[in-house]
Amino acid sequence: MRVNANNHYSRMVKQIAHTLRRRCGIGEGSHILIAVSGGADSVALLRALDAIKGRRRWRLSLTVGHVQHHLRGKDAEGDALFVEELARQLKLPRLRRDLDASGIQGNVEAWARRERYRALREMARECGAGFIATAHHADDQLETLLMRMLRGAGTRGMSGIGYRVSGVGEAFDTSSRNPNPETRIPTTIRPMLAVTRTQVLDYLHAINQPWREDHTNADVTRWRARLRQDVLPVLEEIRPNAGRKATAFAQQMRDVHRVLNDAIDDAKQLVEHEGDERWIDRVAARQMRRVVLSGLLRELLNEAGVHGDKLGVNQIGKLVRAVRDKEGGERMFGFKGGVFVVVTRDRVRVGRG
Repeated sequence: MRVNANNHYSRMVKQIAHTLRRRCGIGEGSHILIAVSGGADSVALLRALDAIKGRRRWRLSLTVGHVQHHLRGKDAEGDALFVEELARQLKLPRLRRDLDASGIQGNVEAWARRERYRALREMARECGAGFIATAHHADDQLETLLMRMLRGAGTRGMSGIGYRVSGVGEAFDTSSRNPNPETRIPTTIRPMLAVTRTQVLDYLHAINQPWREDHTNADVTRWRARLRQDVLPVLEEIRPNAGRKATAFAQQMRDVHRVLNDAIDDAKQLVEHEGDERWIDRVAARQMRRVVLSGLLRELLNEAGVHGDKLGVNQIGKLVRAVRDKEGGERMFGFKGGVFVVVTRDRVRVGRG
């Protein structure tokens, strides 16, 4: 028999409540769409928020959102039916979106992630939820930071997963004068970032709550699964609470990234415009700190149409070295889409051919 989670107000639930208020900016009466896949993490988040929702100073409205990717056959539909039944037991409204995976080429995981968030935003607008809660936890943070470190990420990448996603707009308030969901973008929140995977499983066992297993998560040909199976247990043995420490580190890096962004914004004041081109005096560029110059060049290339994924450490490093050396003449660096950077004796020009 399942234990009522409202009577099991565990340390994990208290941590989530604290994070909701202090990190995610959730106030009384908020409406949250909970992304529930049926796995242990999202089921634990759902049960924890359900335990919180009716308490004084919360009075949350909750809606369960499930995305069926149609990538795992009968198992995927089993997940969907499990989530539907759990929402029914908890007497919570449920929304579902089915994705069409036929004809997908390239990176299927990237497609699934992009379409999942699009579907969640649609569901949030449909039910009037100002927030979308996902079940990323401290161990996910550690995995993410390790993967990005191995790829040579900078301050932005090492900022990791945020408690509250920036850059996607503010949540709408249904009590405002203009609560039109068509013009407001729900804010994604991660209330479990200070919670470990061990806490998640302990909580589910304590309330006798089953969940669904996605067996593709055990595929060690994938980076993340290999880290989870072979690396994280060793780190946890060497340094207990490694996941929580990773979350604290990521928050520090977010603060560092904000400071760096301010410096880059100041540097952008020196950029001149000539038609579709941007240029900066090379002497002024040389005087910038290397990390600021790297960030400025990256932003100018982004504005010209080069995606950030195409601007790795090697590409930006070559540009920075060319700007800072003592050579004259004219050197051109080409990028995808006809975008170029020209370094001359006096200027650094960014444009599109």
